[in-house]
Amino acid sequence: MKTLLIGAMAAVGLALAGQAQATTYTLTDDHCTGTCGGLSSYGTIDVTGTTTLDIVVNLASNVSFNANGAGLDTISWDLVGNPNISVSLPALWGVNGAQSAGSHHEDGFGDWDYVVNLAMGSPTTSHVEFFVTGAGANAGNTLTLDHNFIDNQNIYFTADVLGSNGKTGLIGATLGGGVPEPAAWAMMLLGFGGIGALLRNRRRHALAAVA
Repeated sequence: MKTLLIGAMAAVGLALAGQAQATTYTLTDDHCTGTCGGLSSYGTIDVTGTTTLDIVVNLASNVSFNANGAGLDTISWDLVGNPNISVSLPALWGVNGAQSAGSHHEDGFGDWDYVVNLAMGSPTTSHVEFFVTGAGANAGNTLTLDHNFIDNQNIYFTADVLGSNGKTGLIGATLGGGVPEPAAWAMMLLGFGGIGALLRNRRRHALAAVA
C-alpha cells in the first residue's frame, strides 16, 4: 500500500509539473519599416495549458501595443486543425466570445487564423493576458499552436507594436526556452522525491528477500 501511495505521489507531481510549465515565445523578427528600434527582443509571449491556453504578452521597456490600426491586427496566431475557439479578453481588447478560423493578412508574415485587437484610441499598454478554449464541437479539446515559416524560421505569433523610436509595425515571435514556473519546480521536486522513495523502498524489499 505504501509503495502504491509513493508511486501515485510521484506520478501526480510530474503530471502537475508538466501542466504548470509555460512555453515562452520571443518577439524578435522586426518587420517595422526602418525597424522599431533595433532591439534583440521586443518582449515575450508565455503560453500555459492544453485545453485552455493562458496567453500572457509582456512587451519590452519603451515598447507598447499599437492602437492606431493601420490595417494590422494587434496580435495574431494559428492553431493546428483550425478549430472554433472562444476568447476571453480584458476590457479594451475587442469582443469576448466565439471565433472561427479566418484569413487575416499581416504584412510580411502571411495569413493568420485568429486575432485579437486593442481598441483604437486605447491608453498605451505593454501587457495583456487572455484565454483561449475550444468552442462548439471543439470544446474541451487540446489546442496546439501552429506557425508560419517566415524569414527562414517558425513564427508563432505576430504583434503590432509602437517601438521605442516611435515607429510602428509587426514583430514576429519565435520559440524561446520554456522556463518552469515556481509551482512547476515544486511539483517536479515532489515527483522526483516520490520516485526516489519508491526506488529506496524497492531496494529494501530486495535486500530483505535476499537475507
